[in-house]
Amino acid sequence: MNRRARKGVVVLLVSFLAIGLACGASDGDLLSTYYYLTPIGTVTVSVPTLVQTARANGFAVVVRTTGEVATYRGGEPTGDPEAALVSSGPLLYVDGGWFLLRVTGEDLDYTVRPGDEGYTLVLVPHRDLPFVETYVSVITSLQGMGIVGSAVDMSVSGYEILGKPPALPGLPLDSSLYSLVLAPDWFVAAPSLGLTREGLRVEVVAEKLPGGVISEGFRAYVVSETEQLAKLLCPIHLLVDLARSGSIGYVRPPYRPQPVAP
Repeated sequence: MNRRARKGVVVLLVSFLAIGLACGASDGDLLSTYYYLTPIGTVTVSVPTLVQTARANGFAVVVRTTGEVATYRGGEPTGDPEAALVSSGPLLYVDGGWFLLRVTGEDLDYTVRPGDEGYTLVLVPHRDLPFVETYVSVITSLQGMGIVGSAVDMSVSGYEILGKPPALPGLPLDSSLYSLVLAPDWFVAAPSLGLTREGLRVEVVAEKLPGGVISEGFRAYVVSETEQLAKLLCPIHLLVDLARSGSIGYVRPPYRPQPVAP
């Protein structure tokens, strides 16, 4: 580990010691009945470099660009469908300029994915694990792949695996979409919540306030639009920002036609 990496781990160690008992951890442990979200800020690794590193380390890799999806298992291209690659095992999923990296293990799964102001680290322990040692080990492993977050004081939020995340008061976002934002595994959560995922995005409808328009930052995600509604393929991590847009009254999944009873 280089000097910069060692310094980063020391800072993290001090920060996590201060907050380790305030996020669903008990007596300094990460509990197997919880998962944990930690914003890590922006990262400097380039996506092409990360793709090369992931393939060299045997990850399944999905690279989604406009109209095209390329898939790999380690160093070799594969014709396997996306669903087979995202269902389990180490994964790097690239969608445009964003990435999701997942590492799986006997004791712990962890994921780095787009989040608030950069990226978020998700930890899912399969047994109770020591809080500080686990985080330091994960951060060190990520640094070995070139993923170094810019955040210094990182908060940790714990959520019960079998629980439902608390709603944000006043947020005009459908509860299933908010549950997806906070879910430990977007690939599993989206279909279980009845949502249509495409890459690291989800299909939604934004109900506009009278005279409202979709803000410039979300125009690229608009699929179709009327005076009152806009259908978007919105990045999952931007759903809360979309709902908070000044001209939006509510963000929900599209209505699905229901079969007529005989």
